[in-house]
Amino acid sequence: MTSNIDVFAEKFENINLHTKKITKAEFDDCIFVSCDFSETFFSSCTFNECRFDNCNLSLTKWTNTKISGTTFTGCKMIGIDWTMADWKSLLSAKALRFEECILNDSNFFGLNMQGLVLRECRVKEIDFRNGSFQKADFSLSDFKGALFGNTHLEGANFTDASNVMIDLRTNHLKGAIFSRYEALFLLETMGIVLVD
Repeated sequence: MTSNIDVFAEKFENINLHTKKITKAEFDDCIFVSCDFSETFFSSCTFNECRFDNCNLSLTKWTNTKISGTTFTGCKMIGIDWTMADWKSLLSAKALRFEECILNDSNFFGLNMQGLVLRECRVKEIDFRNGSFQKADFSLSDFKGALFGNTHLEGANFTDASNVMIDLRTNHLKGAIFSRYEALFLLETMGIVLVD
């Protein structure tokens, strides 16, 4: 894979692009399996309706890169600053899906990602502040140390999520779904005493 390429419906397996730079490449409906993109620098690229399976994408930089309708399954994606990607020029961006991924220490600050799927993921120490994640699916994920503040989570699904620390006073949670235990935990974090 090099720069200035346009690829459609290709499958890439066991590719190692650790620390490489890829510029102005466009990938449509491509599948990446067991690839190493750790510390790879994607600049002004496009990923549309792609799939990443069991890839290492830790510390990847997505500078000015458009990502739409892409699914990540079983990927290691630690320390990514998602705010560097190009979300504004996507006219009808389709939601991203992360399933069984490790996304610890990443940044989603201020992003508008309605319908985002973070299912059965480890999302420890992630910054979701000032973002909009309405109707997101956060079920079965571990949010230990994740930051929420002025975050729009209307209709978001937190079923069976763990370590969710959200201040009910400073976030927007109308219609959000929580398992009973996590809902009680949210009330306890506000200093409310619960009795049977």
